[in-house]
Amino acid sequence: MTDDVRVPGDWQALPGGGARPDERQARYCPVACRECGAIVHAAKFSSQHTSVQWDAVAVHQCAEFARRVLAGEQTPLIERCEAMRGSIDIAALDGRLPVAPP
Repeated sequence: MTDDVRVPGDWQALPGGGARPDERQARYCPVACRECGAIVHAAKFSSQHTSVQWDAVAVHQCAEFARRVLAGEQTPLIERCEAMRGSIDIAALDGRLPVAPP
């Protein structure tokens, strides 16, 4: 394959080392946590692949993050909120958070 030929699914870097453009067509949707009401923007790329965007308001409102910070953890090191994870899963099952085609 030459550098000037691009085919769908080709994961090699572009000429000059540039990143390949993101071709996914996901739509980020607001999802509210069923435990604390914090709102994040989430996109589902498959049943296993979810992207979640937290803003400062949601981080400060998250009940699980608050409990874990009180226990000594640092917010940037907390991988996920299980209550929000469940809320996102329910939103996907209810059809409020569509799964984007690859």
